[in-house]
Amino acid sequence: MAMHRVTLDSPPYFKRFYKAGCRLILGLDGCFLKGHFKSEMLTVVGRDAKNQMYLVAWAMVEGECTDSWAWFLNLLTIDLDLEDGFGYTIISDKQKGLKIAIDEVLPRVEHKNCARHATTEREWEDKVENLKKKMKKLRMS
Repeated sequence: MAMHRVTLDSPPYFKRFYKAGCRLILGLDGCFLKGHFKSEMLTVVGRDAKNQMYLVAWAMVEGECTDSWAWFLNLLTIDLDLEDGFGYTIISDKQKGLKIAIDEVLPRVEHKNCARHATTEREWEDKVENLKKKMKKLRMS
């Protein structure tokens, strides 16, 4: 979908596109910007029917906290008519304040942690080492 100019009076093309052909799964993340403008960028991505990922929304905030996430989720809820989040799934890593903001803004959404971030780095390393040992035993048998 390409648009040449978007104004406040423009029809809600993206909302119709999102509602018609996209999965009810959203991925939320935040990253620190360390350049000239020190801030945090919050993003939400979605998946279409062909499993292609696309950027739904982004925002620049002063810091990663419950208030910033709540503000961002409120705007997203309004723009996409998410209401209370029923039927939607949000996937994220363990962002500061995000869980509380999700519970406040989208109380009926299903929230899952990204599998890679579900455990701490040390727990992940221990699991990998354990798996390597088991694979070695399997090869030796």
